[in-house]
Amino acid sequence: MMATEFFIHKMSEHMETARIIRWLVKEGERVDRNQVIMEVETDKAVVEMEAPAGGVIRNIRPDALDGSVVRVGETICWIAGPGEVPPPIEIKEDSIRPPAPKTSPSVSQPEVGSKTRLTGEVRATPVARRVAKDLGVDLALVTGSGPNGIIRDEDVRAYAEKKVEPVAQPESVQPTAGPQVPDSDQWVDLSRIQALTGQRMLASVRTAPQFSLMLEADMTNFLWLQEALAERVQAKTGGKLSVTALLVKIIAETLKHHPLANASYEEKPGGQPAARLHAQINIGVALGTENGLVVPVIRQADQLSLEDVAARLSAYIEQAKTMRFAPTDLDGGTFTLSNLGMYGIHQFNAILNPPQSAILAVGKIVKRAVELPDGGLGLRPVMNLTLTVDHRVMDGLQGARFLADLQSRLEKPYFLLS
Repeated sequence: MMATEFFIHKMSEHMETARIIRWLVKEGERVDRNQVIMEVETDKAVVEMEAPAGGVIRNIRPDALDGSVVRVGETICWIAGPGEVPPPIEIKEDSIRPPAPKTSPSVSQPEVGSKTRLTGEVRATPVARRVAKDLGVDLALVTGSGPNGIIRDEDVRAYAEKKVEPVAQPESVQPTAGPQVPDSDQWVDLSRIQALTGQRMLASVRTAPQFSLMLEADMTNFLWLQEALAERVQAKTGGKLSVTALLVKIIAETLKHHPLANASYEEKPGGQPAARLHAQINIGVALGTENGLVVPVIRQADQLSLEDVAARLSAYIEQAKTMRFAPTDLDGGTFTLSNLGMYGIHQFNAILNPPQSAILAVGKIVKRAVELPDGGLGLRPVMNLTLTVDHRVMDGLQGARFLADLQSRLEKPYFLLS
């Protein structure tokens, strides 16, 4: 019998490679089905990869080290059950190899794990860099225990625990209070997620003819409903009912009546461009973190209860703090919501999340003087809704109809009481 192949599968439209952060198992170690065996950094987040079968880890690719970049779909190792024989690993000539350490012909190489950095480059995993930033640790002073001396997060924590006070400065050097202004410009490396997000957004504005529509919604009844349902949601989930959770549920209901807004611009088999109308309503919620943008997906949001939507969103917000997600958390989105209202932003235009046909940007709920039904003026809480659409899939009239329908449901959200 053939052993089970382990590889990193494609998790998004544009994902071609992933970086191995660290192996959690070793060659010859026994694992269970669905056990997390590796952490990888994709173009979206840090993802925990699970074993597709139970057995023993065999034939790990020699170039699949911590910190290495591998292509999706390429065999990384095999998981062998009783009586199963794993084939040898074939490394293609065009496979991505781990970066070779830079050498100088006149200078001998430092030992693995040495603190000496001849090139000034510190090799560390993305997680280690985040931990170092949080703990205020200079990575140049940390000895790495990973392959080729790469620094892992546990190396940073170990250094922080045993760190001693720095040697006192000579008396002739006067200490300066407060933060120091650098003598020259400094370079700040972008994380893999930040770099790839930037590439996707650039490709989006270059390839998709985008336009935006804006409406203002009276949120009086919305806020009343949030307060009315808050106790019920908290009793079932233990958390608060957020504006975003309510928005997701109302957007999902609206998308049921506007299939072109829940679509994507793709090529059919054979290369013919077409609009793909999705059977499921999977709403991605943009979450900003210090390590970049991540868009976890609330699947079949129209079929979920409000309590389930609130619980899943709360869980994603917690996961975003460490950027650790399951592959299915980030894949399959059909529409995206971006809410910057909690940061005081009143209105903004979001860039399409390709290949999706639409994205909704919402701002802060603010009180503003509006005309009342009796013709007078009064203060009402309002929210700006900005819909950006792909003109290849939707035209202005279709986008306007969706946005007007959403506005109506936000202003009269009573269907959620049933």
